[in-house]
Amino acid sequence: MKNIGQLGRQNLYKALAFLFLALLILGGCTPAGQALGPTGGVIPRGTKVDDLDLSGTPVPQAATKIEKWAKDKLEVTRVLMYNKTEIPMTLKDLGVDLDTQKTIEGVQRSPGTALQSVLKVDSLKANQVLQEKLSKLNRPAKDASYTIEHDAVVIDPAESGQTFDIVRMINDIQKVSLNKIPTRITIPVAEVPASVKTEAVKTLAFDTIIGEYTTKFDVEDKNRSENLTAAAKALDCKVIRPGETFSFNNTVGPREPGTGYKDAYVIVDGEYVQGTGGGVCQVSSTLYNAVLLANLEIVERMPHAIAVGYVPAGQDATVNYPNIDFKFRNNTASLVYLRTEVKPGVLTFRIWGKKTEKSVRIERQVEKEIAYKTERRLDSSLPPGQFIQEQPGAKGMVVNTWKVIRDGNGNETKQLLSRDCYAPANRILRVGR
Repeated sequence: MKNIGQLGRQNLYKALAFLFLALLILGGCTPAGQALGPTGGVIPRGTKVDDLDLSGTPVPQAATKIEKWAKDKLEVTRVLMYNKTEIPMTLKDLGVDLDTQKTIEGVQRSPGTALQSVLKVDSLKANQVLQEKLSKLNRPAKDASYTIEHDAVVIDPAESGQTFDIVRMINDIQKVSLNKIPTRITIPVAEVPASVKTEAVKTLAFDTIIGEYTTKFDVEDKNRSENLTAAAKALDCKVIRPGETFSFNNTVGPREPGTGYKDAYVIVDGEYVQGTGGGVCQVSSTLYNAVLLANLEIVERMPHAIAVGYVPAGQDATVNYPNIDFKFRNNTASLVYLRTEVKPGVLTFRIWGKKTEKSVRIERQVEKEIAYKTERRLDSSLPPGQFIQEQPGAKGMVVNTWKVIRDGNGNETKQLLSRDCYAPANRILRVGR
């Protein structure tokens, strides 16, 4: 009977232990490592979020407890460090907050363990706050630029700027827990590249004279010399960028008494007469030849009605503001730089650009000549039978002009530039009556 009594007591103890365990489970206590439900039970011993112990906390109250704990930490003033400047600010003001949902989900998946809090950042708020606080501390990028000194390109190199890296900052914050965010936070920086790189400006830089041409003029003709000098001066030191079209008229401007131009001989209807701005066509024609030798693209060019004496027939370019213009385009990858030089009786154009292996020469062919006529005009101021030559005669002609381009291997390409027809200039005599 004694053995039977002992066996009964053992069975009773087992039953009481089972009942106690059942009561614990029904009361909401869950062993570590077993997932918690969203509403029932209490959080088991050993469950922590950062330094917050959640042991024994009813599951429905966990979120409130965590948020209260996080609120104090989020409102602690910290120091943002950027470009050697310190800005006091709380994480809350920066747009940083606890991601309560993800933190609770972690607790529910792994009760009874130590977990890290999960943070989230309002990127729009963070960016706005940082712009307000740090924009003055950013360093803008500096584009490369150039100046021209003593006929040479001097390059001011590009410099990268600096701004705060909002994306990296958000990623860094979201990688750590609230407890591990330091009291002093260094804002990560991002490089701001310059829009115009140094190499791009180096590509633009000219390095040699690619075209040069000289013509002569009569220094005794004061007005014509002054007009020529004024127009040449207006063209000096002009820069034409790659792809840009240069206009003689737009650059020199109107040739009028109000702009300083004087009366000198010009060609009108095949006759030399006094007109404002005489001599300017020699400037445009000299430039035209320099442009040809520089192998730049001619956009607009018109010959004189009659051949002129300062350049060969077929190599002149007349201008008349604003109707007749001379234009060319910079068809190279570098800057084109014009220099003019006027010495007594000598006008020179030099065109600077990037050195190439090509060279240019001009070839001409007079297709035919046209004889001039003699025109006699009666002049009562002269004694009968006496005459004075008002204008010497000049033959007319048809001229073909080519540009011959020679490359570095000696190969030549011949391009027809123009077929120009020049009317003869009549010989004009004033005859007494």
